[in-house]
Amino acid sequence: MPVTPAPTGSHDTGPLRRRPRDRFRRRLVASITVFVLVGAVAAVIGAQQGPRLRDVTYDATGLVSRPAQRVILTANQALQRVPADAVTVSPSAPHTVTSSGNTIAVEFAGPLAYDRAYEITVRDVRAPGQPAASELRTTITTGSTDVLALVPGASGGKDRIVRRSLDAGGATTVFEATGITEYARLGRSLVVVRGADGRSTVEIVPLAGGVQDDSTPVERLTLPSAAGRVTALHVADDGASFGFEYADTSTGQSRNVGLYVVDMTGTHLPTAIADDGKPTAGAEPMTVAQWAYVPRTESALVRTGSDDLVLVDMSGRNDPVRLGSATYLHGFVGSGTTAVVETGTGIVRLDLTDGQRTALPAPEGSTDAPYLGRIAPLTGDTYVRVVGDVRTDGTLAQRIVRVDASRASRLPVTVPEDASVTAVCPSPNSQFLAVTTRSASGDLVSVVDAASGALEASVQASSVDWCGTLPSGDEIG
Repeated sequence: MPVTPAPTGSHDTGPLRRRPRDRFRRRLVASITVFVLVGAVAAVIGAQQGPRLRDVTYDATGLVSRPAQRVILTANQALQRVPADAVTVSPSAPHTVTSSGNTIAVEFAGPLAYDRAYEITVRDVRAPGQPAASELRTTITTGSTDVLALVPGASGGKDRIVRRSLDAGGATTVFEATGITEYARLGRSLVVVRGADGRSTVEIVPLAGGVQDDSTPVERLTLPSAAGRVTALHVADDGASFGFEYADTSTGQSRNVGLYVVDMTGTHLPTAIADDGKPTAGAEPMTVAQWAYVPRTESALVRTGSDDLVLVDMSGRNDPVRLGSATYLHGFVGSGTTAVVETGTGIVRLDLTDGQRTALPAPEGSTDAPYLGRIAPLTGDTYVRVVGDVRTDGTLAQRIVRVDASRASRLPVTVPEDASVTAVCPSPNSQFLAVTTRSASGDLVSVVDAASGALEASVQASSVDWCGTLPSGDEIG
């Protein structure tokens, strides 16, 4: 029987149409199977190996300049709580430990040493419900340090603010102008005081790459009177405000001498700190003998003209705190919650949180000299002080004494016979000291190791920014 051929253009396409869809299903199932298997294998491996370190974050500069700085270790999965004794730091540094989710935070009590590698090890790290433990290990490197120094201009030339790194030679000019009297870092800017003959200007200089940004104009502040003298410049650590003492000289005499604050989050207009300890526009300012910002706060410790001690919130948000009296402010201990002050009966550590006073150690050798200068605190029981004997010609033979609790020893820093020490200023982490001296040949800043006295660097300058954290005002004799 003859077979009738199919009409032209007519085909049985049912099975062919189904094949691509079947292939897609098979590939999808295969892919899902692979993912499931990979996940299962990863879970098995994770359970056998324990958590792994995924990321480490920290601020290398903050670690050497401020306390309570953290290193955050992030694991690849959630973690059981990590006890403090599971974490070690080498070289040893006081720290606390907190953990949450997949992160471990190692918080250091005080600033670390400059340009140093620290190894952090976390033992017996486990994921919740997993038996396998692992060890997380990382090495962090802290930042190096530099100083800003004021180099006076020769023969009426421009003064220069230079940056000098301790791990490299030479200096970089950050800003230059005539008549610079004071300066301070303010975030990514500089506050610069210029003036002569009782007339000052205050300028905010923008920086880019660590030097003046010529593309952005310098801001000159409007001062409280047509003419006035600005001294005792200090800047809050967070850069939110700065303050200074101001004397109205528009009449040819100094009037309304007292403390002013500039709120950088507001109008940038200097506002008087009134006698009640509050910033008040147009008020007669609080008289000041010495003052400085308490490190890492917006509060200032003020010794008034009548030797009263007042803790002033420069933002005005909190009421002032009266802390008795003192005849001199020496400085602050590390964390900033303790000040070293002189009273009529001795030198004490003043707890700024509760007003408690404890005697500062004064072992033999630290006070047996006719001249006793400012104390530069390093830790609670460690400080350096300039002391001196009177030579037959009436000049001072000065030396630097280091006190470690009950022991006093001379720090081997050479002071030339024709020079006098004008300041000793600790670095933010108390690892180094800036020793400023003045002689007939000029000014010199020597940066030395605070423990050994070894010379690290020197620059022909009259001051460095480390000294800006010390309470300014009258000097003891």
